[in-house]
Amino acid sequence: MSQILGISEIQKLLPQRYPFLMVDRVQLGENSTELTAIKNVTTNEMQFMGHFPGNPIMPGVLQIEAVMQAGMIAFKKHQTNLTSGRMILTGVKKVRFKNPIIPGDQVEISVKLDNITDDSCEVKASCKVNGKLNSQSHIVIGYLDESLLEPKSLITEFKLEELGSDAETIFDVNDIASYIPHRFPFQFIDRIIYNEGDRIIGEKLVSANEPFANSDTAGSLFMPNIMLLETIAQVGCVKLLSQEEHHGKIGLFLSVENCVIHRPAVPGDKLTFDVKFLFFKASMGKAVGQIHCGEELVADLQIAFALAKPGV
Repeated sequence: MSQILGISEIQKLLPQRYPFLMVDRVQLGENSTELTAIKNVTTNEMQFMGHFPGNPIMPGVLQIEAVMQAGMIAFKKHQTNLTSGRMILTGVKKVRFKNPIIPGDQVEISVKLDNITDDSCEVKASCKVNGKLNSQSHIVIGYLDESLLEPKSLITEFKLEELGSDAETIFDVNDIASYIPHRFPFQFIDRIIYNEGDRIIGEKLVSANEPFANSDTAGSLFMPNIMLLETIAQVGCVKLLSQEEHHGKIGLFLSVENCVIHRPAVPGDKLTFDVKFLFFKASMGKAVGQIHCGEELVADLQIAFALAKPGV
């Protein structure tokens, strides 16, 4: 017989809290590796202040976060001898976004675990609203190695021959805000330091004063890994939306794939997001990206996205 978990039981299983708790109710399946979760999307949620003002759309990365959290619940319910520690998103094999999710939508998240080990698993999932497919996901979650959160130096600098010894600001935060529609609390880029040809590089400084700092009860303070994916997509959007023919448009995620996250970002990190476009035709494009903290590779991935007029 299936079991339904309310928010109190969910909070016992998940460390996420406002504004990153993305599961409201869960029904466990007859098979211990499967479950269905519900996420009610309401206009009162914090992300809609910045994604996007006047045209609220649930960020694609928060769909991934909801799938991850549902997968964590399934994993913890399936495993009888749990490893102590904190589970995180460690990779995205493939995610495809089909239709946007907006306030008023009740999202049904169907999850199935695969390739289960003692400390990790793959999560295959779909997100649907009223039976209509919004996204399909194939992600990897695993236990966090706490030693990865320890800083290796006081200051980190990204070295790139094209930048010379000192990276100059190409676009500051005000320039960025004039090009992309993202606003607090969902504008993550601090500056652009390179923008030539098919390549663009942006920076984000990670601070304990950001909203994510109070969104987790597990004790280890780090930026949710889905924010890495969102930031690199925003850097790509700046490249395109700063071009006159694309002014006033919004960027929508189409896919994420072949993503490996080597470690989370922690307060004090200076992250660089290096994006190279593979192609851009009409309103759709694909790019590869790497995220560094100094010389250390934090993550690498491939993304695809489309540009659209607001309200389309």
